Amino acid sequence: MARRSFIRALGRGTGVFAVLGLAAAASAWAQQASRLPKVGILSPLRVANAVCDADGHGTSVGCFVDELRKLGYVDGRNVLLEFRFAEGDVNRLPALAAALASLQPDVIYTHTNPGADAAASATTTIPIVVGPASEEGLTRLAGNLARPSGNVTGVTLTSLEQDQKCLQLLKQVAPRTSRVAVVLNPDNAGLRRYPGVLEPVAADLGLAMTRIDARSVMDLPKAFAAIEKSGANAIFVTDDALLAGTRDFRVQLVQWARSRRLPVVSPSSRVTADGGLASFGTDVPALGRRAAFYVHRILDGAKPSDLPVERPTIYKLSVNLETAKVLGLEVPQSVLARADEVIR
Repeated sequence: MARRSFIRALGRGTGVFAVLGLAAAASAWAQQASRLPKVGILSPLRVANAVCDADGHGTSVGCFVDELRKLGYVDGRNVLLEFRFAEGDVNRLPALAAALASLQPDVIYTHTNPGADAAASATTTIPIVVGPASEEGLTRLAGNLARPSGNVTGVTLTSLEQDQKCLQLLKQVAPRTSRVAVVLNPDNAGLRRYPGVLEPVAADLGLAMTRIDARSVMDLPKAFAAIEKSGANAIFVTDDALLAGTRDFRVQLVQWARSRRLPVVSPSSRVTADGGLASFGTDVPALGRRAAFYVHRILDGAKPSDLPVERPTIYKLSVNLETAKVLGLEVPQSVLARADEVIR
């Protein structure tokens, strides 16, 4: 009996026979559930941000779950999904990962470097699919990317090249930009060398950079003050799950920037969709969907060593013309001709 049917039974039963019937139903469901494959899902996000909408925008975890459904997995019918969300506090991830591992799922899915590190620390035997995390982080955990040597595989989120292209895009659309505030999460291991690794390209473009730390939407007032103090006339938001991947953070930052006529660029198309100027980066929802296929393969008998760590192959250039108009900018035709998405 599926969980939904069991809940309906709770509403119908009365008296001793009903109690006995419910007990039998509960026992039957428990026996069925014990035979179903189990997928643990670990995310640093808030539950409310685990979304995947019809337009293709969303988080990797939201689109991972959506793709599992499309692959035929129905929670309670032919699979059990065990969710653990850190609600934006990455310090909770190790305990949540340990709790998931104690359930002995057939596979654990997670995303981001902190999620991957927490899952890998919790178990060395349960297969772990990461989608996405930085290439640096997955190299450390998987060993050989072509043939993972441990229990971790997944898909990477290319960072440096796409971030360099974002700076080039910014200079093309807002040529008067001279100083960029680079907003990053200092807890993200894949960003520890930022913004220094961007300096060669930034120097060629005539851009100076200022690092602005933020771990969540709660840090925005401090970040805004730091941006103003830096004299930056543009903002680059790194593609971190708790920053660009969180709608409250995106919306508040973009609204503040627009009120001060500051263009915002990011590798995340979600920033552009919420009012940023432009973006160039990996299709993050597609990476979550690819991770779902990896989980499907493992449930079908594959091992992590059978599944090479993949680099993303799909990139998306988005431009928000309405925002460009508000900022008094004219987007060059050369940029519009290459754009995959133009928001008017």
